[in-house]
Amino acid sequence: MNKDEVVKWDDHLAFGLYAFAGLGMELVLLILEKMIIGKPTSEFQYINFIIHWIMTCIIWGVVAFALVKFSKKNNFFDVFMYRDKPNTKEIVISLLLLLITTVVSLVSWKGFKPYIELKHLGVNKFVFQYIYYIFEIMLVVLSIAFGQKAGEVRFNNNKVPWGGIFLGLTWGLVHILTQSLSTGIIAAGSSIIYGIIYNLLNKNIRYVYFIILFMFLL
Repeated sequence: MNKDEVVKWDDHLAFGLYAFAGLGMELVLLILEKMIIGKPTSEFQYINFIIHWIMTCIIWGVVAFALVKFSKKNNFFDVFMYRDKPNTKEIVISLLLLLITTVVSLVSWKGFKPYIELKHLGVNKFVFQYIYYIFEIMLVVLSIAFGQKAGEVRFNNNKVPWGGIFLGLTWGLVHILTQSLSTGIIAAGSSIIYGIIYNLLNKNIRYVYFIILFMFLL
């Protein structure tokens, strides 16, 4: 019995759900912080933000490392196995999509997102906030990778951005429930674009991660 007969599509889907659940572990951390610290004073609130972001990054980093390792071992799927470099056309299309998402961000934020966050947070909190984003996108990309693999195995079709659809259904729904319908729609739409980027750049994580990161940051 070969690996393709052993590993089923829902095995990959499960890892996608684990990656998404990893993002949700921040909520568990927030609950624990509230139980231990309570409501921080205004003087401590600044430090509490920094500590929270650091702890979240550690959790997300550990989850990402474990998922990559155990997927390779148990599902015979290494997210770093794709090494084909994107050609000029693929890179240009990716940059055009990056431009589109940046314009959408300018409209929804009513300005340049990094500048607005820098102005609101201050330099120190801004730096830690963006380190936090770097780790968050690790799990976002893994959700896409595992979701894409699950869709390809299930439907025997590698043209559809299954990973983006999976992320849209999970990440988008959570944004609707926790924030607003418009925010959820933007998150779902962005997820589909992220999935397209994943396929467009030949699933090469080394390129995919940075394009999606900049899409998210800008």
